[in-house]
Amino acid sequence: MQKWVHSTIASVFAWAGNIYDLLIITYVYTDLSTCLGVNTVTGTLLFALGLIFRVIGGYVFGRIADMRGRKIVLNVGTAGYASFQAMLAFAPNVYVLLLARALQGLFMGAQWTAGTVIAYENAPPSMRGLINGIVQAGYGLGYALTGLAYLYLHEDWRLFLLTGALPLILIPYIITKVSDVTTFTKKRKITVKPYLSVIIRSTIVIAGMFFSYYSIFAVYPEFLSSIGISDKLVGVLMTVSNIALGISFIVFGRASDVISKRSLIIVGVIGEMIGLPLMLDVIHGYVALGLMIYTISTGFWPLAPLLIVESVPIEARGAMTGLTYNLGSIIGGIGSITMGYLVTLYGIRSTSQWGMIMGYASLLIVFLTLITWHQAGNKVKSNL
Repeated sequence: MQKWVHSTIASVFAWAGNIYDLLIITYVYTDLSTCLGVNTVTGTLLFALGLIFRVIGGYVFGRIADMRGRKIVLNVGTAGYASFQAMLAFAPNVYVLLLARALQGLFMGAQWTAGTVIAYENAPPSMRGLINGIVQAGYGLGYALTGLAYLYLHEDWRLFLLTGALPLILIPYIITKVSDVTTFTKKRKITVKPYLSVIIRSTIVIAGMFFSYYSIFAVYPEFLSSIGISDKLVGVLMTVSNIALGISFIVFGRASDVISKRSLIIVGVIGEMIGLPLMLDVIHGYVALGLMIYTISTGFWPLAPLLIVESVPIEARGAMTGLTYNLGSIIGGIGSITMGYLVTLYGIRSTSQWGMIMGYASLLIVFLTLITWHQAGNKVKSNL
């Protein structure tokens, strides 16, 4: 089996585990409230900490990956986030939960940065869009698995959380089968200034897509329950929609090998705008349809990191990709905290109204950034 296949497999499943651990907390807010006294604001803070600390981990470990290689960081990141997930599962109080989540976020950032880049660098040039789409489809796989696990383990929240430690089994495979494409040294210099324009605008795009998505999905399973959908059906909806999301990642990734990435992202943003009022039950009776439209349209996500990956040299690729993607995730974290605060004040059913406001505002910013991209004088246009 060729080495790009091994790097792709490892990156897909490590990323799936990363997302599984990031999002699994959103299913157990009620249990955390009952057993540990965690309110909705603290629950969304737990979610946000995973995003916020990914920025630090993404940049710091990205620099290490640029100097020492992607493989070692992929290993450390995967082992780290899975280990702290086990700590979350056995946490005796909210303080341990918050500490474990923050530390877990550091290693989540490390894993994504190294996994995305090592798969891209190992892929045949003609297949890089496809391979990146397959790797990012790990997001849909990870989220779908949370829904599947919830179907069977929703009565034991600690065991449910503990399943997030399973990515530890990937470590021997990464050690023995995955390899870097080049030899790295500590002397490699990272330069930011020549790429500042594309970094800023890519960060805006990533931040907008995260803010829209995470402000809603940080409370979405709870919102579905509040409108009369059973726990089992919630699990089914999240599983099916995220399988569709994973497939959409691959389709958008393959399309990006022949179609402008910027155009594809614009199409995805418009699709999300169409799906929002349906999935939030603003237009009654079409929640499942709206959820499918929104998640399928979200397939453009893998293209946003490529705006950076393809724009900076290998010496800076790990740090700049990790910084941009995870800095955008901070905005998503702010969105999730804001939504948690608002639904605490106005009730979980108010998710419909606040989701429309926050979702459309952030997506409009993304849309405007994309349609004015070339006018801003970005140096690297061939990738868009």
